[in-house]
Amino acid sequence: MITFPKLSLLRALALALPLLAMAPNAQAGSVSVSPTRLDGIHSNQTMLTVKAGGRDASLVQLRIVKWKKGTDPNRYSATRNVVVSPPMAKLGPRQELTVRIIRTSKKKPRGQECYRVLIDRLPGPKQRGQTVKLLVRQSVPLCFS
Repeated sequence: MITFPKLSLLRALALALPLLAMAPNAQAGSVSVSPTRLDGIHSNQTMLTVKAGGRDASLVQLRIVKWKKGTDPNRYSATRNVVVSPPMAKLGPRQELTVRIIRTSKKKPRGQECYRVLIDRLPGPKQRGQTVKLLVRQSVPLCFS
């Protein structure tokens, strides 16, 4: 029986990256988000800019989830206390979208209320053949105080 040494995740990635770089015709649109941290310190609303890159249109979905600061960043709960507009949009190549985020309660928050804005770039319908369709997610922290 042949045994192989266990590879660390970092070492495995270092070995896999050159192979991925040689993959033929790997096309993907990109979506950038700014700012990367949102604070609603003196207001119940804020804005976020989403910009599409690449040569094809990008379909993005935006959602708000409750998040407890200092805990696991992937542990969320549903909320209706904060809304995002628009919740979904189709962006053309290099098109920008200003997204409005509003805390619906008029009461001042006790301490700090933290949320995450989840921005998902959904796979496009133009991907055909032997391509891998990926959902790309970005998560931006948002705190009201």
